[in-house]
Amino acid sequence: MLSPRSGDVTEGRLRAGDPMGVYVHFPFCSVRCPYCDFAVDTRGEIPHDEYADAVAVEIAARAAWFDGGGPLVSIYFGGGTPGLWRPDSLGRVLEAARETFGRVAASALEITVEVNPGEVDTARLAALRDCGVNRLSIGVQALEDRLLVTLGRNHTAAAALACLPAARAAGFDDVSVDLMFGVPGQSLDDWRRDVDAVLSLAPEHVSAYALTVERGTAFGALDRAGGLRRPDDDLVVQMFEAGRTALEAAGLAQYEVSSYARAGHRARHNRLYWSLTPYLGVGASASSFRPLDDGTAWRFANPRATDVYLRAARAGGGSPAVRQIERRRAADLENEALWLGLRTIDGVGRVAHRARHGVDPLAGREAAASRATAAGWLTVDEERLRLTSAGVLYADEVAAWFWS
Repeated sequence: MLSPRSGDVTEGRLRAGDPMGVYVHFPFCSVRCPYCDFAVDTRGEIPHDEYADAVAVEIAARAAWFDGGGPLVSIYFGGGTPGLWRPDSLGRVLEAARETFGRVAASALEITVEVNPGEVDTARLAALRDCGVNRLSIGVQALEDRLLVTLGRNHTAAAALACLPAARAAGFDDVSVDLMFGVPGQSLDDWRRDVDAVLSLAPEHVSAYALTVERGTAFGALDRAGGLRRPDDDLVVQMFEAGRTALEAAGLAQYEVSSYARAGHRARHNRLYWSLTPYLGVGASASSFRPLDDGTAWRFANPRATDVYLRAARAGGGSPAVRQIERRRAADLENEALWLGLRTIDGVGRVAHRARHGVDPLAGREAAASRATAAGWLTVDEERLRLTSAGVLYADEVAAWFWS
């Protein structure tokens, strides 16, 4: 959660040379899932063009905040369910981002859209591909109909299994699948079957993550009332390990706690977040990160409510005032860099960390590192700090040791 602090997010010069990304939040959904804590809007009629106009205005208004940055490497449409956005409207926003940040990477720009099974067909997917979208993230979550009902999903297992072949038919050769474990009522065998079924479709990327119960959700209320019967921690660990073993055996290497990819298909956009490089978030509730050349950074977010966001856009063509403004100190960013880096399989490079933050990642943390090493969770050498295969399960605990 960002801490609200007053300040001018345009203050200071952007750190030069870093690659950057644009995140576009599309809040509209057919239904709200009981585990979802994102800003979503389930109104009956989606204002496709009005929302696209608002986002395009915001991109233009905030472009100067990122002057002096490096090449644009990623545009990510998340939500909500951006697969519901009419492709011509989405395409206008995509083009606005691409034209505004003309410093496009020499290699192909990664342009991702999240879609849900049962809500897109081959024709819509082909239209997205024609717009320039070159990567899909499919929200499968589970492949047992009873578990999909538990999760509040409005698609069936059959629709999920049909979505990836439809994406192939539409011309996509970079497809990611989201899977969830630790779901109420889910067994280890359920999870293994789901992973095997997804692997039979040969995706380039899989995000396999444990259900997190957020306080402000329907699952959160049910959990507080004692009515949410989830697998116990030992079973969740078994699911994690079974998934990792199967995915890696199929050629999808783990590169972050919850992320697996074939060679050449690691998600560029997520790596921007993990490496604390700049990104502009546009749309209702979207967050941005603007690192400065003095070692500090600004974090800020848009209003969460869709109507507030759209009203600002209507008010003379302006973009919304940012909320939740936070100036991050250099020491804060150094801590974040270590925590985020340890969640990746590559770990934290000591030379690069020292060059960027002015301190070795071990400095002042020797006792914690020794404790984590003795537990078999961390390896330390002259080049880097890296969690072990077992330690990946305890990334948050290791981080807590480092900052206790």
